Amino acid sequence: MSYKIKFPFIALLLVFCTNSFGQTTKLSLKESVDYALLNHPDVKNKILDERYAEAQVDETRSIGIPKLNANLQFVNNIQKQVFVFPNASGSYQPIRVGTTLVSIAQINASWLALDASYFTGLKASKAFTELAKTQTNLSSRDVTVNVIKAYYLVLITKENIGLLSENIKTIEAILQQTEGYYKNGFAEKIDVDRIKLNVSNLKVQLDGLNDQAIITEQLLKLNMGMPIEKPIELTDNLEDLYKISVDNDEVGFDPKKRVEYKLLEKQLELSNYDKQRFQSSKYPNLAFFATYQQASYNDKVNFQEWYGNTFWGFQIGIPIFAGLGTNAKIEERKINIDQTKNTMVMFENGANLEANQAKTKYDRAIKTIEIQKQNLELANDILKISSAKLKEGVGSNLEITNAQQEVKTSQTNYLNAIYDLLNAKLELKRVYGKLEN
Repeated sequence: MSYKIKFPFIALLLVFCTNSFGQTTKLSLKESVDYALLNHPDVKNKILDERYAEAQVDETRSIGIPKLNANLQFVNNIQKQVFVFPNASGSYQPIRVGTTLVSIAQINASWLALDASYFTGLKASKAFTELAKTQTNLSSRDVTVNVIKAYYLVLITKENIGLLSENIKTIEAILQQTEGYYKNGFAEKIDVDRIKLNVSNLKVQLDGLNDQAIITEQLLKLNMGMPIEKPIELTDNLEDLYKISVDNDEVGFDPKKRVEYKLLEKQLELSNYDKQRFQSSKYPNLAFFATYQQASYNDKVNFQEWYGNTFWGFQIGIPIFAGLGTNAKIEERKINIDQTKNTMVMFENGANLEANQAKTKYDRAIKTIEIQKQNLELANDILKISSAKLKEGVGSNLEITNAQQEVKTSQTNYLNAIYDLLNAKLELKRVYGKLEN
């Protein structure tokens, strides 16, 4: 009976899994980024680094927690220990003492009560956890940038495919019209051949764009951490994203808001803790210990008689001279601190330059898109005039073909200008530290 239930259930599960995998996933730009932040291997590894850092904090904290352990020991003295005693004749008499069998049960307790380097290490381990979180933010930001750029590239490629397809339809209509003129003696064969060649070249370009669309979509899924075989559909469009990118709200640049600067701050903090750790190692430390023990001594196996032994105490460690090694390590940490400070100054200068360049590139992209928009409108006007002249019998097929080619070029330039603007806006947000989580 169990087999009759089990196999249909497995078959149903396989069908469900197959349909789920083959189902198209609709993704907006935000949904694509959110998916990547949950599934990209780099981000996952950084989150695991955070957990590893937290485990290291627990490991460091455990050093100062009282410890308790038990030991059981059994000894069989095949040859008993020899002690030598002087005898009456002035010579020495060796005597074997002790029992053949010794059993010891022991409980030990210890506690590091006071150690300056321990407390410094505890602070450093917490700072290390914060450093791991900052590195996660850096990885998340890089993944976000890559996903957004890939999303833009898919949209721009598909938009180019749509425009090129429409241009091919238009030129094919012109070709059909020209072939009619040729049959009726109103056009030459070279006019027909020229348009056929144009259509053929455009179809080759369309095939290349279709291949590129597949590659760019796979690149997007790769940057998202999604299986490249899974079908997706992008729900955002260039026009809406373009309108958002036109508004420049990135003002008041502060390099200290950048995740890279925060990472340097954490590194500086850790270097200071590292220096303090070696400085505090020169101070005394205090540790308590206690032992409870029961021992049995016999020549035969007999656990009836036990002898107890209990003691406790404390130990004060006083560093006196460490061969100048500690001083050298402290000096090394001071050098690391100065190097990190220099790196922070250099980063601030570089970030300011980067911000100015990103702002300039964004402003130039705004101007370029306005020019390309005007060029596209002008090309469309030329095409309308050429079409009207052809209908009136004063134009030529070559003129309208050239006008159509100019429209196609202007459309491509306009789309490229939109793409450049979107990337310039993305770079501006990255430089201003607006993409970090």
